[in-house]
Amino acid sequence: MLVLLAAVGMAFGAWWRPAQVAPEVTGAPALRASPEVTDLGNVQLGRQVQVDIRLANVGDQPLRFAEEPWIEVVEGC
Repeated sequence: MLVLLAAVGMAFGAWWRPAQVAPEVTGAPALRASPEVTDLGNVQLGRQVQVDIRLANVGDQPLRFAEEPWIEVVEGC
């Protein structure tokens, strides 16, 4: 029984592949931030806020951060 389950699992694993998504940019890396803009409204000075931002390489080449700071938060008005 165990051998049969293993064989079925291997066959399913060989058949099923995750969907391949075409890169948005070819020949280069490209960084996408989601969300692109975050508006926190008026935040009182000294108050901490937290924002979750997802970063993804949507190009077909490796994305490397070569210098510090790798990611910089810019304060807006």
